[in-house]
Amino acid sequence: MNTRMAFGILLAIVLIVGAVGLGVYGYNLGLAQGLAQSDKLPVPPTGAAPYPYFGYPYFFRPFGFGFGFLGCLIPLLFLFVLFGVMRMVFWRASWGGMHHRHGAGGVPPMFEEWHKKAHEAK
Repeated sequence: MNTRMAFGILLAIVLIVGAVGLGVYGYNLGLAQGLAQSDKLPVPPTGAAPYPYFGYPYFFRPFGFGFGFLGCLIPLLFLFVLFGVMRMVFWRASWGGMHHRHGAGGVPPMFEEWHKKAHEAK
């Protein structure tokens, strides 16, 4: 493991811990604000219970809002994008960057000449 990869992993861990810390801090701030204002809320009147809301036939969306049955593919797309970004960050490989291109148009002529000389020397 080289230092660049170790630094990337350390940076990711620090960012995740920082995001979790900010989330906990924000939650605690909201909780404290709500507790401070809870004594100012009016007491609801006693009497009959309100009529229950019934919106099942018109607002029930089992697979998400607006995407129909394909809404379950959104998390899968998110995972593909996440792993693609992680691949680019940690391995710095472009699409098809692992393949060696030899021949016309693949490399500059000066490099091709050096390459032929390097193999002839063996």
